[in-house]
Amino acid sequence: MKENKLIEELKDTIHRFGLLAKGDRVVVALSGGPDSVALLYGLLAIQPEFDLKLYVAHLNHKLRGAESDEDERFAKKLAGRLKLKFFSKKIDVKGEAKRKKLGIEESAREIRYRYLENLAIQIKADKIAFGHQADDQAETFLMRLLRGAGGAGLSGIPPKRGKIIRPLIRIRREEIETFLKANQIPYRLDSSNYLTDYFRNKIRLSLLPKIKEEFNPKIVESLNRTADIISLLQEYIEKRCEQIVKHLGISRGSRQRRERKNKIILDLKQFAGYDTCLQREMIRFSIKQLKGDLNQLAFESVDRALNLIHRKKSGKKVKLVAKIWLEVSGKELAFYREEKKKYNYPLTLPGEVNLSAGQLSVDSNETQMRSIGKDWGIKINGEIHKGKLLSQNLIPQNQNTAFLDWEKLKKPFRLRSRRRGDRFKPLGMKGTKSLADFLIDAKVPRHLRDEVPILTSKGKIAWVVGYRISDEFKVNQKTKKVLKVTVSDS
Repeated sequence: MKENKLIEELKDTIHRFGLLAKGDRVVVALSGGPDSVALLYGLLAIQPEFDLKLYVAHLNHKLRGAESDEDERFAKKLAGRLKLKFFSKKIDVKGEAKRKKLGIEESAREIRYRYLENLAIQIKADKIAFGHQADDQAETFLMRLLRGAGGAGLSGIPPKRGKIIRPLIRIRREEIETFLKANQIPYRLDSSNYLTDYFRNKIRLSLLPKIKEEFNPKIVESLNRTADIISLLQEYIEKRCEQIVKHLGISRGSRQRRERKNKIILDLKQFAGYDTCLQREMIRFSIKQLKGDLNQLAFESVDRALNLIHRKKSGKKVKLVAKIWLEVSGKELAFYREEKKKYNYPLTLPGEVNLSAGQLSVDSNETQMRSIGKDWGIKINGEIHKGKLLSQNLIPQNQNTAFLDWEKLKKPFRLRSRRRGDRFKPLGMKGTKSLADFLIDAKVPRHLRDEVPILTSKGKIAWVVGYRISDEFKVNQKTKKVLKVTVSDS
């Protein structure tokens, strides 16, 4: 194969960024355009050296009618000629974009990545190879710069992200075209690439040529170099922020970050002591931990978060993106994913009950019960005591244990979440109090109030678990039998 320069550059990129390992199964995203075709032939050239198993995948976006169908036929024919297994799928991108209220480009990208990632799982592929090259990197950098991106955005297109690899990312478009021409390799041209309706096309067809002509003939190389520099800085900042978040994370009585799927709790005072640059990145890091990505996160949302943090007004909260909220609660800063789970479980007392379907757990460090994720559960143990125990001090040693007068209790027993209008008579009070007011006075953070379990006896609140029993069921000198209720991890 002629033009070994491209093959050598491709191999250099693979080695530099660790894109491939020997024996990898690779899905090649083949649109039919010059970049993806050059990528396919490039990987074929190094296939024996890396012992690669190659697959070809094509997504028909149905955006250009007959032209889109012809692209699919071309990709299928090419895969067949090269004796590679071919996968394809047709998706109405315009319809999807309309349903999700996204732009055509954004919707197409989301659908494409989802399709290829699912396919990789299905065929047990190790990598998904895309044909992004150096000119794409320059265009992406300018697009994001003009839209006001920060360090993460200006880092550009990464050579590797999870299973996704981009072996051509350091190779110029003109080198790719020279390679294809020298080897007489056919490819398709996307007519929509020449329409100025799309932002990227305007940059490719108008802005970059003007900059190249009037300011810097090596602008593509310059922008790639800048993206590389910013990428290294961003990588360092993100790693540093992850360390800081772990250090600032608190679990009452512990300096460790809570291992919770729906919350990250940080020390507010220490957080506020860091530079604004690191604060912004810690906010982004926390959101990504909870949401899985930073899609739809606006610059203004991070600004609102910073304003709330700097005011340090307890009880205030702000929505950041989707179901992710930030709340200032006393000396804590709580990032959490809103998950209002209502539950209502029957209990057999006395006896032992294990609840896992409710996703509940007790944190012994916090002496409070929390709803925290699919991998947790609680064990509730109820024992009847009489005689000798009654002469002892019945004050519980921790708030995960309650002593109740058995003869005052009535079946059925249930463990449930709080409800609007709940009232009870907290131990030591003469009158009743709304549960909502009780939790506020107990300084339970707003984001935890729906998660405090309530033990009821024939509909009446007997115990706000982890906080206070009802005075109505307290043990006194006339008590003959005591129900000792203990909660613990299951």
